[in-house]
Amino acid sequence: MPFKNLLEVVQSCDKFPYDESVSTSEYHSTIPFRLGPHVVGRLLPSTVPKLKEYNDRFDNAPFEIKDTHITFSSGVDSFEKRTDVVKALFDTWREEKAFVALAGWRNELYPVYGDLSRQDNVAFVMERAATPIFGISTFGCHLNAFTKEEDGTIKMWIARRSKTKQTWPGYLDNCVAGGITYKYSTHQTMVKECDEEASIPEHIAEKSRNCGAITYFTYSENGLQPETQYIFDLQLPSDVTPKPQDGEVECFYLWTLNEINQKILDGEFKLNCALVIVDFLIRHSFITADTEADYLDILYHLHRRLEFPGPRKTL
Repeated sequence: MPFKNLLEVVQSCDKFPYDESVSTSEYHSTIPFRLGPHVVGRLLPSTVPKLKEYNDRFDNAPFEIKDTHITFSSGVDSFEKRTDVVKALFDTWREEKAFVALAGWRNELYPVYGDLSRQDNVAFVMERAATPIFGISTFGCHLNAFTKEEDGTIKMWIARRSKTKQTWPGYLDNCVAGGITYKYSTHQTMVKECDEEASIPEHIAEKSRNCGAITYFTYSENGLQPETQYIFDLQLPSDVTPKPQDGEVECFYLWTLNEINQKILDGEFKLNCALVIVDFLIRHSFITADTEADYLDILYHLHRRLEFPGPRKTL
């Protein structure tokens, strides 16, 4: 779907309501999933009856389900117990085909943050595909791989997603991107994905630099998706060409920023990847406050304040 302007692009990704009181849509009446003082997720009202039905199967129910919020039962009070409870729930729902999201099971564990008694703040871990059902905040890494010519002209390597991808098949994508699974750091994830997706050698990938993050809250048929994407930039030597390796990418293109900007407006990009590039265009002054009428509104949607706890690094 083509867009009239870049503000429409970012709003199409960061589309969860900012004011939950202005509509009768279920997206305006989500149920907080709490752990102590923290909101660690949000459930759609249509999900709650299924959770109640599951809870009623047990003499000692694993969840407390109230009108105002959902939480673990008092006995589910450790990383291991919370992880086991969530695993049992989603294994059951997967077997019962209760949610479309679980058809995309990945066998990848994502951390859920909110336990300050642990150094890493991880309260439990859960299957990646299940996170939208509980509206869990997830984290990933995206790479802007670019070249710079003698006259200063910047070109960027863009990936074409494989037509066999579970999500957004055939769309344009950042050169490299991947979710951050349990026990991986941001930079470890980036270096690993550079090799797996684009055949970029480790000694080059290690030169990538974390230069910020974007945050947004979106939703899809899978559920609610509050997300943080750590952004890395990597200037590639002229003799290094990304090459597909793991089957997730069909091919790579080297395009000017003007060409990429137009393809974003033409709706050819996976939406969150478009946001990563818009951030790059702003940081490299391709988009400025003097040339873009919606400059500040675009920035607000690229850096939404999310209510959920996140990683805590021990230095």
